[in-house]
Amino acid sequence: MDYRHSHLAKGDTYDASIATQPFDAYMAKYEEEYLRDVIPRLVPGGGRYLDFACGTGRITSIVAPLVTESVGVDISESMLSAARAKCPGTRFVCADIAQQPVDLGQFDLITSFRFFGNAEPDLRMAALRAITGLLRGGGHLVINSHRNPHGIGTLIQGVAGGTHDMDLTFWKIARMLREQGLRIEAVRPIGFWVMRARLRTDRALNGRGARIAERIFRHRLWAPFAPDCVLIARKP
Repeated sequence: MDYRHSHLAKGDTYDASIATQPFDAYMAKYEEEYLRDVIPRLVPGGGRYLDFACGTGRITSIVAPLVTESVGVDISESMLSAARAKCPGTRFVCADIAQQPVDLGQFDLITSFRFFGNAEPDLRMAALRAITGLLRGGGHLVINSHRNPHGIGTLIQGVAGGTHDMDLTFWKIARMLREQGLRIEAVRPIGFWVMRARLRTDRALNGRGARIAERIFRHRLWAPFAPDCVLIARKP
């Protein structure tokens, strides 16, 4: 199925699906912590912000209070309905800007989370071209890839005979950004230490050891082998 259609009717259930999966919730927690720390440095004094494939506004709700103006775009009205309830001060637009340009203006900051790792290669590139075109010179794009086939846990699973449909490696997404003329300025791996299924429990992920492990393995050196990674790229 084209990823465009996969979430059209999931607005009422999407947030709960993340909250009830311990490792999904863990990645979301550290994505939020990192964004709250880094966004004020990327847009000091505020700026225009776009959340691409914003879904139910999970990321929008984190970033919008830190900027001057916020816009969210998605193709699912059910997801946008949930987003509007979370972020009443944000303008939400239902559109597929990867296929049809929409006049949204230019932005100082664009985010896109849990999109690129799920989308097909052609859709990824169309979306990246579209949002790069909406980014001002000197502006920042912040994206993540949470389905890394080279994640240590996935590689171990493969040795044991497991299968998956993931294909977006760290090196591939980094190359995509460079091909659009973007310069990667920062990388934040998340969950590198979660190598075995027994570590994907609430007890393991919410313990003191998890926070220590995140501090130890937060250097970009570990990004190619982390299951989740946030990348910050700047448009010259």
